[in-house]
Amino acid sequence: MTTRRLFPLALLMTFALGSCEKDDATLPAQPTALLQSRWQLTQIDNSPVAASSYSETSKAYLEFVALGTCTVGLGPCNNFSGRYSLTGGGQQLHITPQIATRATCPVQDLETRYLDNLALTARYEISGNELRLYDATAPAPRLLFRRTAQ
Repeated sequence: MTTRRLFPLALLMTFALGSCEKDDATLPAQPTALLQSRWQLTQIDNSPVAASSYSETSKAYLEFVALGTCTVGLGPCNNFSGRYSLTGGGQQLHITPQIATRATCPVQDLETRYLDNLALTARYEISGNELRLYDATAPAPRLLFRRTAQ
C-alpha cells in the first residue's frame, strides 16, 4: 500500500477511535457473537460480493466495537466507521450512516449500496457463521456476512 493510501486510512482510524470513547451512561449488555467477530461481506440484496479494490486478501468487512458502540470496516473501495445501537433485547440494531474515506474505484456503486444498506438496518440475525442484516420493510436480509478470523 502506498503512503498516499495509508494517510487517509490513518486519519479515518484516528477519527473512528476518537469518536468511540465510552459514554458516561452505562452500556447495556452486548451480544458476544456480534461483537467478537469480523464479518466479511458476502451479499448485498441478491447480489454476491467478491469485489475489492484493495487486494484478494482484503475483502469488505464490518466489525462492531463494544466500547463506544462503534462500527469500523472496509468497503470495496474505502475504510469507514460510524456508530450502532442495540435495542429490544438485542435483536434490533440501528447503524448510523458511515463516514468513509473518499477514494473512488471501479465498484463504487457496490460500495454505495453497501453503505446505504448499513444505514437502513433495523434488526439482525446470526445463524452459525452468518450474520444477516434486515431493514424495517423487507422480509429478506439486505446484507449477508460470514464470520472470519481477525
